[in-house]
Amino acid sequence: MESPQIKGKAVQRKESNPTKDQGHAFKCVPLSVNVIFEKCIKKDPQKMAIVEKLGFGSLQYLPNDYLKHRVLMQLFKRFNTNYNTIHVVAGEVEITTEKIGKTFGLKYTGITYPEKVTTKGLSEEDERIFKFFQSKSQAALKELIFNTLIDSEANRDKFRRAFLLYIQKCFFLPISAPNVTPRALPTIFDLQNTRKKNWALHIHNFLLEEIEKAKENNASSVSGCCFALMVIYFYETHFGKNSQDVEARPSWIQYWTGETLW
Repeated sequence: MESPQIKGKAVQRKESNPTKDQGHAFKCVPLSVNVIFEKCIKKDPQKMAIVEKLGFGSLQYLPNDYLKHRVLMQLFKRFNTNYNTIHVVAGEVEITTEKIGKTFGLKYTGITYPEKVTTKGLSEEDERIFKFFQSKSQAALKELIFNTLIDSEANRDKFRRAFLLYIQKCFFLPISAPNVTPRALPTIFDLQNTRKKNWALHIHNFLLEEIEKAKENNASSVSGCCFALMVIYFYETHFGKNSQDVEARPSWIQYWTGETLW
């Protein structure tokens, strides 16, 4: 069932203006996440164990490729943000918080993260953490993921925070700015409860907002995790909505690696 928070947002949205038939750049890059898994995380059992415990082990199955622009462009043009629905010849494909959660093996109920965090009210330690990470670029975060030694709890936390911000910067909450979006920063606190948070809603809210902005402004680039649109579309059109065999796997992206996805 779709999250009431998403549904409440959607019904209040204005109809998006028709998008002109122009090219778009999609900011979501699954290849960037694939690289850190293949070249770093999967080669270090300690780092892989941390990622699994955080709840993001399924991201290791992301394809080592960029988004298929032609397919994604068609899904983007046919995505109605008012109804969270892609209108295609095969029928209507609804994009819900639950489906996004199942796509990535993430929690899709419960409390989500706030949209921003400021230094006001933070402890001295959390303020130090906030200031350290708020201006980090994608390249700097990648360097931390590769080079942080897992030899102390402080370093394990540094790795966790760098990983969480990196996957949001280039995949879950991608934006044009060189640094991470402020929406990502609340996730680097309370690391003990990361797995319990409603990450699917965190991703879904941002995706809806960014696609709507791109349509209304006829923007040349689209932020948000547009990869989720493709996975959900292929899942429902290739396997059907009630396939028990597909439900047996922890995440839908485990069915599509490399060329098998396309």
